[in-house]
Amino acid sequence: MKVKHFFWLALSIPFFSINAQQTDKWENWKPLIGDWSGEGIGIPGDGTGSFSFTLDSEQNTLVRKSDYSYLIDKMYIIFEDTMIIYLVDDVPSRAVFSNREGFTRNYSISYSDKTIMLISENLSQTPIFRLTYTFINDSSVSLKYEISRDGINFITYTEEVGKKK
Repeated sequence: MKVKHFFWLALSIPFFSINAQQTDKWENWKPLIGDWSGEGIGIPGDGTGSFSFTLDSEQNTLVRKSDYSYLIDKMYIIFEDTMIIYLVDDVPSRAVFSNREGFTRNYSISYSDKTIMLISENLSQTPIFRLTYTFINDSSVSLKYEISRDGINFITYTEEVGKKK
C-alpha cells in the first residue's frame, strides 16, 4: 500500500513543478490579469474604456482586449483592439497588436520594477509606438500610450488610470 502511494507521489512531482514553472513565466503580468475600467485624457479627447487580460488554457499566450470611447465634435468614437502577448524562449517578450481598422503592429516587451513597457518595431516611414503599464497598487494601473518618429523623443497620445473591477 505504501509503495502505491509513493509511486503516485513520484509521478505527480514533475507535473506540479512543470505547472509552477509555467505560471512563473507570467509573474510580471499577474497583476493585470482580469477585467479593468478606466478614464483617460489625450490627443483624441477625454474618454472612458475597459480592458481585460486573459491567459489561454495552456498559459502560452496572454490576450488583452481593449475598448476606448472618446468624444469628438459631439460624436462618440469607439476604438477597439486586441493584443496577444506570447512567449519567446519561455519569456513573454513579444506581442502583436491589431485593431478593428486593420492596423497591426509587432511589439517587444521590457520590464522594470513596477513597469511593463511595449515598444513597436521600428519600420521605415512609420511612427514608433510605446505602451507603458505602471502599477500604482494592487487595483490601479497607469497606462501611457506614446508616439515617436525617431524612437527617442516620444509624445504622449493618451494617458489613463485603470481600476480593477
